Amino acid sequence: MLSLEQLKEYCNGNIVHGNPNTILNNFCLNKNMYVQGNYFFFPIKFRKVDREIYILNHVKNGCIGFMINKTSPQKDYIESEAIKINPNICILEVDSVDVALFDIGKKQREKNINKPTIAVTGSVGKTTLCSLISKILSTEIKVLHDFNNQNNNTRSHISLAYLLLDDYDMAVTELGISRFRKMPDLSELVQPSIAIINNIGTAHIDNLKTKENILAEKLHITDYLRDKKILFVNSDDEYLKTVEESNNYNLKYYSINEAYNIAEADGKVSFTTKIYGRETDFDLNLYGTFHIRNIILAIKIAEIYNIKYENIVTAINEFQTVYGRFNVLRNDERNITVIDDVYNSCFESVTNGLDIANKMKSVRKIAVLGTIGSGSNGKEDTDKVHEELGSYFSNLNFDYLFLIGDFTKHILKTALNSFVEKNTKRFKTKETLIEDLKKLITDGDLVYIKDAGLQDFEVIIDELRKTYKLL
Repeated sequence: MLSLEQLKEYCNGNIVHGNPNTILNNFCLNKNMYVQGNYFFFPIKFRKVDREIYILNHVKNGCIGFMINKTSPQKDYIESEAIKINPNICILEVDSVDVALFDIGKKQREKNINKPTIAVTGSVGKTTLCSLISKILSTEIKVLHDFNNQNNNTRSHISLAYLLLDDYDMAVTELGISRFRKMPDLSELVQPSIAIINNIGTAHIDNLKTKENILAEKLHITDYLRDKKILFVNSDDEYLKTVEESNNYNLKYYSINEAYNIAEADGKVSFTTKIYGRETDFDLNLYGTFHIRNIILAIKIAEIYNIKYENIVTAINEFQTVYGRFNVLRNDERNITVIDDVYNSCFESVTNGLDIANKMKSVRKIAVLGTIGSGSNGKEDTDKVHEELGSYFSNLNFDYLFLIGDFTKHILKTALNSFVEKNTKRFKTKETLIEDLKKLITDGDLVYIKDAGLQDFEVIIDELRKTYKLL
């Protein structure tokens, strides 16, 4: 818990209204007002939107205070209206809300510097890996981690999470970057005991230009390593296996090759590996062999923190995928499967998802795709990435392809080599896509849905869930 006075001191702000001794035990920076009770609102700038425009809505919703930029042209109006709504409202003026929140997060980390943190970065799969590690460690340790992560891996989101670090024994944190010089700030904030780089792909290559640059930028995760100073890298990745030893970290590898007896049945995986030297068999309700590599790493980390064998096994057996990350929805009576993979996308994540869906049993397979992450050279390269994705269907056995969004015309262009033309369609609106999809789906079908997280494909998922009673 923090007081308004502590916030002021941590960020060198100015309390213009409210009791400095007010205790703040919940915080929010989202535009959506899902937080209930006494919470404090940080109106950051996110995706080019200044969330200052949501302050008064949050005050009406019951927040007990908010931060605001001193230079905001709407400052006087917002403050006066907020006081009318709640005469006890707490108002903290700062030079920059984004910088102030980062400063507060760093202070909280320094205050809890003896608590270990694990930091995970990579191009795809960070959230699933974080969730798995957290689930295992949480069997014996109170871990700060958001299991409903919604890309909350930016500097502001991590700073906000660390305001709650007082109440936990350690943290597992996802670090996401899209541009140069972002990782050093995140490393300074988190100061990890263990850092992990799980893969190097094409996500954000439009800004970072090359995979070599992506690797170099992600290696800055080690800038502020402390305590154990361990860096885990995936040695199955062609770029990560080139990472060299350093005086700054203790380099450790992990690989799917540390498992054996690997088998897939209808997409689900079974395998054998060792925990504390003891051979252990797993038969998991998870789709995709990439989970095996994640489990290998999670076991290594659990062993470092001396988690009991039984707790490791139980946590792995109970682990389920995170919302929007290859979440399999079923109507068993009608044998209809819908795969919710709409959280985010780049070329590797789409092809990986298509590969897994392709191995699953069904009468027919339907792919519903939106625009994916762009390439390295602007529009020209983005066109090429989408064309490559369309060509990828030549390796698969999908029967129908529905598309919507910018650049998907390039998917369609090359995908027509693999589909009967009448089985492909590009839509202008989600409403017409949903209408045609519902006319098409019948018993025994599998529908794979993937998007870059920018076209609100959750609407499609929700409609299919309701129509076909998917669980």
